[in-house]
Amino acid sequence: MKTILVTGSGGFIGQNLCNALRRHGEFEVLEFTRRHEAETLPSLARRADVVFHLAGVNRSMDEKEFTTGNVDLTRRLCESLAATGRRTPLVFSSSVQAELDNLYGCSKRQAEDAVLRYHNQEGAPVYIYRFPNVFGKWSRPNYNTVVATFCHNISRGLPVQVSSR
Repeated sequence: MKTILVTGSGGFIGQNLCNALRRHGEFEVLEFTRRHEAETLPSLARRADVVFHLAGVNRSMDEKEFTTGNVDLTRRLCESLAATGRRTPLVFSSSVQAELDNLYGCSKRQAEDAVLRYHNQEGAPVYIYRFPNVFGKWSRPNYNTVVATFCHNISRGLPVQVSSR
């Protein structure tokens, strides 16, 4: 049985992934949420055969949280995986915002760099996905998907706004 670590397992994509993996029935799923301390990552990394790194900060009132929640957490995870001496595959959820020069985008680009360093130094397979938009069960309007926002607004007779940014 493969053991899969999902960081950000309490978030929108993480919840959906964990549920799908458990329905499959052939995986042990380890969860890491914002309730966990980063100090637990080394023990989780030792047990994982594959890691889906979905944790991160996409909105914050404190600019430092983009660094701690995206860059520092990703570096800590990569260091924990490297310390195992195994070449654990890592799937990283990034964003198309990584191409932009804003705090969130810069933090996702730096996190991508940490993932690529892990690959280059350890030879582990890594996969970086820059999601442009997401939709699915538990998506929230005005937060993580334009589709949920449009459905919410249209069903309530609220205006729908389309912009180029």
